[in-house]
Amino acid sequence: MAIDLDGFDVLGAVSRSAPVFQDVRADVGKYARALVVAQLKKRPDLASVRAVGGAVGPAAFSLIVDGMKDAEVKTLLGKLDKHHPELKTASAEWRRGHLRGLAAGAAEPTAKAVPVAKSKEKASKRSKEPRGFLSSEAMAAVRKR
Repeated sequence: MAIDLDGFDVLGAVSRSAPVFQDVRADVGKYARALVVAQLKKRPDLASVRAVGGAVGPAAFSLIVDGMKDAEVKTLLGKLDKHHPELKTASAEWRRGHLRGLAAGAAEPTAKAVPVAKSKEKASKRSKEPRGFLSSEAMAAVRKR
């Protein structure tokens, strides 16, 4: 019969007893990074990303973002700030910095651009009388003669 253990308790014990686990220190870092990236992928919303960033701290979050693949960062930013005009053309380093800024609360997602209504402008131009034609008042004066 398999017994399910609480992984958070075990990871907490490993963390509190770091000298005992010196031989697997690199593995602990690798798995910790993988767990944080997996959480970011499973909940790609701004509140969750900020919660994860706050939980691991800005220095660790920055290192985790640096270790993410460029495609992972781009995909995550595409879900967090999909209306940003520079997102598709920006460099990978800019994307990482923007993700850090969003997680820290230093940046906010870009709002969807509102298209400018051109129909009102065209309608107002049409209502004006074109040059070279008689106005209504001039035509009425001619009729009265």
